[in-house]
Amino acid sequence: MMKKETVAKQKNSVFFAVFSRNEAGAAIPLVLLLLVVLFINPTFFRVNNIFDVLRTASFSFILAVPITFLMAGGGIDLSLGATISIGGVICGTAIKAGMPIMIAILITLACGLAIGYINGLTIVKFRLPGFIATLAMQYVINGVNNVWTGGVNISRFPDAFKTIGQYRFFGTVPITILYALLMGIAGYIILSKTKVGRKVLAVGGNRDAAYLAGINVDKTQISVYMITSMVATFVGILYGARLGTVQTSIGNGTELTIIAAVIVGGTSMFGGSGTIVGSAIGCILLAAITNALIMIGVSAYWQSLIFGIILITALFIDRYRQKMLNS
Repeated sequence: MMKKETVAKQKNSVFFAVFSRNEAGAAIPLVLLLLVVLFINPTFFRVNNIFDVLRTASFSFILAVPITFLMAGGGIDLSLGATISIGGVICGTAIKAGMPIMIAILITLACGLAIGYINGLTIVKFRLPGFIATLAMQYVINGVNNVWTGGVNISRFPDAFKTIGQYRFFGTVPITILYALLMGIAGYIILSKTKVGRKVLAVGGNRDAAYLAGINVDKTQISVYMITSMVATFVGILYGARLGTVQTSIGNGTELTIIAAVIVGGTSMFGGSGTIVGSAIGCILLAAITNALIMIGVSAYWQSLIFGIILITALFIDRYRQKMLNS
């Protein structure tokens, strides 16, 4: 009896209210990081630096939104980094060939949809493991990319293209933050307020039960793979516009970082639950870690170590939260 009363009191506490949130695994380390940096180097909080952190996070978050859907639906995609790279290459090549910028972008997005469709088809219809199938696709895309470009970057784009990734509102706010904000709002509404979001969560939670409930499971999963790859090519376009040059390997490895941000943010690795807000906090956390370590003068040799420790801490917080909720 006493134990039940103690548990009831804990569940009514502020501590429980904080830890019961899916986003706690990313939010708590982020707050702790900001407090440490505040005492060591307050210049981190200058407006320009904050916008630099948010700009870095925005590139990750734009793709983290569909990855949240993908993982909540029980999927995984390791080809997204390569898809980012080839997205920039396709768009850059088309523009250099004289195509109008909008046509080049639409062709690139269509190629992203095709890549996602192939991924979804091999995983959903042929029941291949998502991890292996998308890893194979990563090698295929990187191979095509290298053969196509010879590893040579593409540059000298018109200013109209570079504006897509370089424009700043009022001379301060990077346009990519607006893209990320719009993507986040749309993702939040769709995942938490619409039938589409409920279908994705149902499929990720229990595929067989979702099928029996009348949900077209295959169509739902393939659609999410397609949208995720399409957004990845869009991020590749943004990188090219932001840098003013298409680096043929710009996306390599980024998928793991973004997936880590999504998981730390509270989205389940096994499907059935996802949080767009948590993914946003996770992306900001990862961007803030890199920026803060530079600001406080930590050697680049130590940054990966500290980065890993903070991520592990975030995962332990999430594991403790799950245990507390289930007690």
